[in-house]
Amino acid sequence: MALRFKFNESTLKRNLDRMAEKAGAVILLYANTKAPVIEAEMKGTRPWTDQTGAAKAGLNVRVSNPEPNIVRMTLAHGVHYGIWLELANEKNFAIIEPTLKYSGPEVIEELQGIMAQMT
Repeated sequence: MALRFKFNESTLKRNLDRMAEKAGAVILLYANTKAPVIEAEMKGTRPWTDQTGAAKAGLNVRVSNPEPNIVRMTLAHGVHYGIWLELANEKNFAIIEPTLKYSGPEVIEELQGIMAQMT
């Protein structure tokens, strides 16, 4: 008994394109949902004691979609001296790199789970 499979090339391409669009939308939605969680973690686990609260308030995570196949999450300081918190004093006051090391693998794992559900 043979298995036969017929397909229309243009229909297959159109459906694959739609699936890629849906996957991109799901990933963008995930990133927009995860960003405030990561931002709250950064603010809650910062290794410095606030003097004015400006550095804590300026911590942020932004989601962008610079190209159709790219979703970017950017972790940043909102104060001019954020670079010194990250690099000076042997990085004792850094929050961005430690957050990336902690949250990065979690984000990848969650995205892998999402993608597995889509297949």
